[in-house]
Amino acid sequence: MGADSSYEGDLSFTGRVRVDGQFTGCIYTEDCLEIGAKGVVSGECDVARAVVSGRLEGKIRVREHLLIEAGGVVSGVVDVGVIEIVMGGRLEGEVKVLGKKMD
Repeated sequence: MGADSSYEGDLSFTGRVRVDGQFTGCIYTEDCLEIGAKGVVSGECDVARAVVSGRLEGKIRVREHLLIEAGGVVSGVVDVGVIEIVMGGRLEGEVKVLGKKMD
């Protein structure tokens, strides 16, 4: 999804998807969600892996690995298997880290 695009609704996908625009709604995947530096995802997410350089907010479940890069912000209610935050990344809200892959 390009930088000047916006989408509202539900998204379920296979493979890796990158969001550089604005997305509002629910996202589900057994793979990776990548949010670019100008990308904003708001709503409910249930993904295997996520890489956040932009902003992810809402009710978030990352079953395996969440990487918040410098400049990335994750806020809301977050359930995560393993989290990695690069210096300059931010995590805000209620967080539950299991330290392993979630089923």
